[in-house]
Amino acid sequence: MSKLKSILYSLFTIVLGVSILFFIIRLSPGDPIERILGPEASLEDINHYRTQLGLDRPMLAQYISFITSVFRGDLGTSLFKKKDVFDLLKVHMQPTLVLALLSVFISAPLGTLLGVFAALKKSTAVDSILRVVTLLALAFPIFSLAPILVLVFSIKMNLLPVSEWTSWKHIILPVLTLVIPLSSIVSRVSRNKFLEEKDGPWVQVLHAKGMANRDVVIRIIKVTLPTILNIVAIQLSVVLAGTMVTETIYDIPGMGLLLFEAISNRDYPVVQGVIIYSTIVYMSVFYFIDYLNKFIDPRLSGE
Repeated sequence: MSKLKSILYSLFTIVLGVSILFFIIRLSPGDPIERILGPEASLEDINHYRTQLGLDRPMLAQYISFITSVFRGDLGTSLFKKKDVFDLLKVHMQPTLVLALLSVFISAPLGTLLGVFAALKKSTAVDSILRVVTLLALAFPIFSLAPILVLVFSIKMNLLPVSEWTSWKHIILPVLTLVIPLSSIVSRVSRNKFLEEKDGPWVQVLHAKGMANRDVVIRIIKVTLPTILNIVAIQLSVVLAGTMVTETIYDIPGMGLLLFEAISNRDYPVVQGVIIYSTIVYMSVFYFIDYLNKFIDPRLSGE
């Protein structure tokens, strides 16, 4: 029953979010027809094209048609590119998935190791340096961190390319832009959680039994994993948003650049398609991590 409730809750969340988005983008200033036909188009041509696309119908009728099509798996056709939205998503999702997955798979273990290391060196110079560095990393949002990395590694040192998506070298700077803030968050959370568990009575019992310090540390890390995974899941929405910002800055042909162009052109179907895709990915990963936590620690399942 709980799984069914989770599925129904997810569907409700997706439908609610997409419905709100549907009305927001249509009530916002700007007319996609005028952008398509240009400023010299006559009023007759604009009205004819609007009727042809069905944008002259009442908004409620448009919404019913849209939501019905979504449940059929039809995301519509791009107003500008004249291509099926699902086909556009398939083309542009690969760079986004690469950036998001690489940043998560690098940040989670890296942040955990740094946090545990800082906790083991508590109240030392190493701990203080790591805490200051992670705090500074969090102080820079992605849109300001990316230009700094470009200035240092591309312009000054001439080590890495800035744009395009043709080789592994083009991946380094975008991934680094995402890894720095995410690993800093994971590091600070894992440090605090490790110290909290380290002072627990169950750890004292392990020491009293003569367990080696290395094995005790591994046990503590295992206990802190659900908290770390939850932080990663919560930050996933930030990662997806950051990926889209990063793609725009580095001119990567992913979902972010597609969304940016669609918003600029008021391409309603593409904007809706990208948001639906992002929401489904986020909620799928969130529930996967939830089940993974229950597998790691069966007590979380309530059984």
